[in-house]
Amino acid sequence: MDSTVKSTRYRDLIELGIGIGIVLLVLFIGGFARLRLDLTSEQRYTLKPATKDLAGGLQDVVFVKVYLHGELPADLQRLNQAVRDLLDELRVHAPDNIQYEFSDPNAQPDEKTRREVYARLEQEGLHYSSIRMRDKGSFTERIVFPGAMVTYRGRSVPLQLLKTWMRAPDAEMVNRSINNLEYELANAIRQATAERKRRVAFVEGHGELDDWYVKDITKVLSEQYDVSRVRIDEQLNSLSDMPEGMAARINKFDALIIAKPDSAIPKRDQYIIDQFIMNGGRVLWLLDAMNAHLDSLRKNQFSIATPLETDLDDMLFGYGIRVNKDILIDKNCAPIEIFTTPYGNQRKLERFPWYYEPVVVPRSGHPIVHSIDPVHLRFSSTIDTIGTDSVRKTVLLTSSPYSRALRNPVRVSLGIVETDMGLERSTTPDLPVAVLLEGRFRSAFADLLLVRPDTLRQWGYREWSTPTAQLFISDGDVIANRVDREKGMFYMLGYDRMAKTKIYGNRELILNAMNYLLDDQGLISIRAREITLRLLDPSRIAKDRPFWQLMNVAGPVLLVILAVTSVAGLRRRRWARAA
Repeated sequence: MDSTVKSTRYRDLIELGIGIGIVLLVLFIGGFARLRLDLTSEQRYTLKPATKDLAGGLQDVVFVKVYLHGELPADLQRLNQAVRDLLDELRVHAPDNIQYEFSDPNAQPDEKTRREVYARLEQEGLHYSSIRMRDKGSFTERIVFPGAMVTYRGRSVPLQLLKTWMRAPDAEMVNRSINNLEYELANAIRQATAERKRRVAFVEGHGELDDWYVKDITKVLSEQYDVSRVRIDEQLNSLSDMPEGMAARINKFDALIIAKPDSAIPKRDQYIIDQFIMNGGRVLWLLDAMNAHLDSLRKNQFSIATPLETDLDDMLFGYGIRVNKDILIDKNCAPIEIFTTPYGNQRKLERFPWYYEPVVVPRSGHPIVHSIDPVHLRFSSTIDTIGTDSVRKTVLLTSSPYSRALRNPVRVSLGIVETDMGLERSTTPDLPVAVLLEGRFRSAFADLLLVRPDTLRQWGYREWSTPTAQLFISDGDVIANRVDREKGMFYMLGYDRMAKTKIYGNRELILNAMNYLLDDQGLISIRAREITLRLLDPSRIAKDRPFWQLMNVAGPVLLVILAVTSVAGLRRRRWARAA
């Protein structure tokens, strides 16, 4: 009996020692080897290859100081944790060159000192949000700065972690911010580490949108690029230079934006733009094909839309595109407010669907339009493509299934809001309004220049382009922000006056387009990722709260009792067998 008991104890001690040894061995090996598994369906905690390359290519330390810290509501705590997880993941790929710190701007007990901190952060480019927090049965206002400063070799870039037009954040905005977090951080690191910004120019001199109407997108693009305005004025060196001894011209800019010209562009200016493209330049064309004569519409409640003569048809046809002389109407459209028949002494302001302003929902998986909000167009036209072997064409945006193109001339009338246009019965669905062209373009002037070959060589003329890209959108107002000149202010691109917030994806469309045209496809691939955030149901939380509270309190106790009872039963059975 005693020998059997001693043998069993000895065997148990050996098993215990072996178990401890295995655990220590695994811990020892784990100190040298890293194993990271992302089991989420959308690979939420896995960085995109472009982000890994960016982190791995750092030559010095990037320091990220995050100000989203301290006492925060649940939504902002999730954003705080998402930032921390992302920074930790970056440190895996660049342990020596990624450092971060979390700081609470409200940590100072003195109100004067806190206000000085607030002022300094706003001066550095960060914006605050005002939140309401419940404290002992009452609500208090609290200022938080959901942002960070990214510093590299003395250069600092502000990073707004919570992208909101409103001062008070909501859950949906926090979810969007978490979804775009990797893109925003990668973009900030790239801005801080970039040695040279690429150059983008708005062409002017042909009635294009003035700087007030492109203020917002200029501000956004300036965070990544060097943005300016340029007049061609038939000057051969306006867009490019001809260095001495060189056979080809060198572009001064990487990309051009031609936003809503309303007058004829001289052939010499067209030639200069053409040769900019032949030398590898990228162009974003935002063109109106029809003039709706809005002044007449406001005065007479109708107008006759006529073709807008920019003299670009032949040039664009040579590249493989045609912007038709028509106006698109779409059942999926923005509203218009119109005063209806007076009731008593007061007129009534009502909203009606305004078919001339389509709201286009992106359905393509292309990175330029992937996961952006619907795009708001005004008096847009349709686009046709022409077969060109050396150019690849991609339709990015189309009308809804309930749309139609009204051919020139078009009567534009406010009475359309009370007219049955039959868009459910007779339609032409999926009409293109944005088309991307990529490849090698033949010069639109290849068969038109009647000059001597030595003169062409002197000009640096090229008949075929290097691989490049152009994007055509058949609406010049797609880039135009709302302007209040009396107050000297402008609104965010995509802002809706009736909703009093930003609801359209025009800003993201233009930014993505420029990222793509300038070959920042690694950056745009990060923006294109989509993380599904599975939120809790607030009604079920309130309903089932007592049950889950009981389970959280009693559950662990019951599990411990069950485990002790099971172990005791196994030991009794084991000793009974030994006896």
